Amino acid sequence: MLAKNFFGILVLLFNIIGLGYLLYLGTLAVLEKISSSKKAKVETAPAMKGKSPPFVLKDSIIPDEDDLLKDMDLSDLDNLNLDDFE
Repeated sequence: MLAKNFFGILVLLFNIIGLGYLLYLGTLAVLEKISSSKKAKVETAPAMKGKSPPFVLKDSIIPDEDDLLKDMDLSDLDNLNLDDFE
């Protein structure tokens, strides 16, 4: 009986701690959202005037297939016997 009561008290205690933690995280999220919206309003007006869009050097980071074939060493494929793959 004592073990059952002890276990019940632990379950209730951990539930209360969990709810308190969720309340704490929610409060932090709301405060961060409020403070970030105030900062964004203050900082966006002067910062957007002198900024230009970012300069992109290369649109594609994947090289062309022709470049890949030029770099490959195909001399090992000369001795390949295709009958082995049947």
